[in-house]
Amino acid sequence: MRKEFNILVNALKHIQMDSTISIALTDLDNKITEVEKRLECARRSNQDSNSIIMKLVESYQDRGAIEEKLTYGDFEVLQRGVYDVDIALNFNDNEPIQENWYGLFEENVSRETLPKVLIPKGAILEWEETIQYFSAKKGAKARVLRDYTSEDESNDKTIQVEWIDKKANNQENGGYYLDKFKEGFELPIPPTELCKTPQTHEFVKDIIAKLKVIDVDGETMQYIIDQVGMTDQMLRQLVMNTPTSETIDLLEEKRMISDEHLTQK
Repeated sequence: MRKEFNILVNALKHIQMDSTISIALTDLDNKITEVEKRLECARRSNQDSNSIIMKLVESYQDRGAIEEKLTYGDFEVLQRGVYDVDIALNFNDNEPIQENWYGLFEENVSRETLPKVLIPKGAILEWEETIQYFSAKKGAKARVLRDYTSEDESNDKTIQVEWIDKKANNQENGGYYLDKFKEGFELPIPPTELCKTPQTHEFVKDIIAKLKVIDVDGETMQYIIDQVGMTDQMLRQLVMNTPTSETIDLLEEKRMISDEHLTQK
């Protein structure tokens, strides 16, 4: 399981992950570690029981009294070992973790873990001060382009951003030291109810990016809307969100084009 997980993590390093995926991978990593340690507890408990059973086997082979081979403590070890296997494999029982069985559940700081997301992709930062040699003015807003993680924090403390308002004064997008921005950040308001789910919002942004790549035109967009069965709803939303004067102008334009076609016939 660990091998397959590491393959997955290495594969995902080549794509841009949002904070939700990173957190989910960290949780999965922790759960796999717990499974590994519980299995080791079960193995060691079984090993303890087997050592007592071997004494019973020896007693039987030597035709000697069991009392000569086993002590009362041995019986306790045998009984406890059988119980411990069940406890170790019961994920609703936290005794192995709380009691740190076999010293396996101590924090192992040397084990490689996924970096913790400190500032998620898409968060909004504010420039702290107007600084000489920087075009950006105090209060300029910038959007984080990729997750800023504990790994970045321990390295060069730079964060990748794109500037999003006029106060940026044509400041170039790219990496900046985090301490140039005010402490804290704000999360962008999702554009729609559906986009409140981070994974869905990422899908939507990916779709928009692809449409921009192909330089989508109106005819193609209309075809896409029709294919997803949203024509009627989009018509209603556009009419309801468009000023009445513009709607009237469009209707008048359509009437004139229709009249022109009729005249030509």
